[in-house]
Amino acid sequence: MKASNLTKSVIATMLILLSLSSQVAATTSYVTLNDGRFLVFPDSCVETMSTDGGFVSFTAPDGTVYSYPSHEVASVSSQFPKDLPYITSFEFDNKYNYQLFTDATGVIDDNTITVDVACIGKWLTASFSLSDADARAYVDGIEQVSQQSRLRFDTTLVYTVGYPGYYILEPQPSGDYILVPFGHKYTVNVNHLVDQATAVPRIDINTVGGVNITSKKYYVDAEIIIDGAGVFPSMTDSVQIKGRGNSSWSSNPDAKNPYRLKFANKVKPFGLTKGKNWVLLANKIKGSQLTNAIGMKAASLMGTVAPCHIIPVDLYINGTYKGSYNFTEKIGLANNSVDLDDENVAALLELDTYYDEATGQKFRTSSFNLPVNIKEPEFSEETTLLTLNDIKQRFNDFATEVENSGILSNFADLDLLARYMLLNDFICNLELFHPKSAFCYYENVLDQDSKLCFGPAWDLDWAFGYDATHSSSYFTNNIDCDFFLKLVPSRFFGRMGYNPQLASQMYLLFKDFIANGLDELCDFCQDYYNYAEPSLKNNKAAGLDSFNYASQVPNAVNWLRERAAYLEEELKGYYEKPGDVNYDKEVNIGDITALTDVILGGNVDVHTHRRADVNLDGEVTVGDISHLIDLIADN
Repeated sequence: MKASNLTKSVIATMLILLSLSSQVAATTSYVTLNDGRFLVFPDSCVETMSTDGGFVSFTAPDGTVYSYPSHEVASVSSQFPKDLPYITSFEFDNKYNYQLFTDATGVIDDNTITVDVACIGKWLTASFSLSDADARAYVDGIEQVSQQSRLRFDTTLVYTVGYPGYYILEPQPSGDYILVPFGHKYTVNVNHLVDQATAVPRIDINTVGGVNITSKKYYVDAEIIIDGAGVFPSMTDSVQIKGRGNSSWSSNPDAKNPYRLKFANKVKPFGLTKGKNWVLLANKIKGSQLTNAIGMKAASLMGTVAPCHIIPVDLYINGTYKGSYNFTEKIGLANNSVDLDDENVAALLELDTYYDEATGQKFRTSSFNLPVNIKEPEFSEETTLLTLNDIKQRFNDFATEVENSGILSNFADLDLLARYMLLNDFICNLELFHPKSAFCYYENVLDQDSKLCFGPAWDLDWAFGYDATHSSSYFTNNIDCDFFLKLVPSRFFGRMGYNPQLASQMYLLFKDFIANGLDELCDFCQDYYNYAEPSLKNNKAAGLDSFNYASQVPNAVNWLRERAAYLEEELKGYYEKPGDVNYDKEVNIGDITALTDVILGGNVDVHTHRRADVNLDGEVTVGDISHLIDLIADN
């Protein structure tokens, strides 16, 4: 029996060696291994081939030797033994691509795929189908997953479609020869329509009778004409328009005012999700034209709820140029914003010191005395199953838990809260200081299992280092700002920074953002500016904002990267190593000494000694020493 097996093994090896010796002159050697791997060695990439010493070996021009024991080689052939899998469909679905408002379907022509894309930004997630369920797609040797993998399509990319374990020896730009995935290759060419545009979309609003828009309370009937400028769809419709905003609003009809638009029926301007209510943001603060676009892009990359889309437009009212604006969604319980199954039991709240809703549509919390506007439902107009007291009681329970540094996940969706707070921390959004423009909602107020959800993000022009006392201070300040100290720990949002459950979740999310989103955000700064530049120049020529935005882009990129590096270290220090009072990245006896010095010196201000608040109760006391001793003992 043993002799028989040995004879079979010898015969198999001899056949393999004979096969190898017979195809020395072949252009390609196809090697199948017993473990299922399939290796391709083109003659152009092989200096020598050897079968000495019971090994099948290939030597590349750079001297690298690929060698396999003969008994592990199932076959060697000069003929490819089977067909390769191929791509059957390729597209960019707007469901998986922020700033892409219309699906873009690729045209497959032999080995070339061409796609026309109307999108601000070059990073995209492709949706594709392959001819075989066992097949895989690769770009630069990295497996691509349909509807998940994200790439920057600013140059031609090559997709390789093959089977797992299929490799081919190929030369690299470095001069090395390595095995890379083998398969059917497709060249993907993405035609970005924004690159061909010479102007941003134009919006003309012509009011009935040419009347001026002077009120935030009363709508004016008008016609709206949107020219998509070769990138987005155009449309004409009737609309109602009124003023909006607080400090940004002026009753002077000649001012660059923000506006709210309301259509009789749901519409899809620019291809966005259908909705009745939309907003035109004026970005009146000098130097602020890029802030909402960059901030909302960050919101989308961090996975906050219902991030708004920002489209730069040139606005004309009754034929008069009003300036460069952002067209975007209005925050609300609607399918183009927060889309819920049943709005009859839902509530949208805004924490805002303007506290300007009517009586019966607002309340103050028992903890923190927070001003809460009930944006939806409108009790006097809408059919709802809720009362003011229902909403007030639910939110009061959460505010009290925050004050007591309790378990936030019992009351709020911790994931959405962490994403919302992380966004505001990262961009240093000082709107939360007041607070202003801080939105949250309940999907079902009457269901105790329906938790408070924070978001969508809104009003991001008091962020990115903005300083109200210095003009055009964006992307120059607050890189190393401790956001929760800035908000004040005794207040609502500042207090949440001391919750270890929330902080741990924020740190994990931020690590993922740095790995998978930061580069895209930084690239977006330039991509957005390139598209918006004609409008920014028009705005400047009209005397509305003289800031040099071309110089702001590199400042923004530097600020974002430096802020990310700082925040990652801070989050790690606070939440992976609580008790690191002396900032040496360790928790040991030295921290007890440092903490004791803080307390004995009477310098117990948690604003300047946040890490000294070891037990996260918002104070620095002897209780922190006890907690620190326990931490060191546990370690």
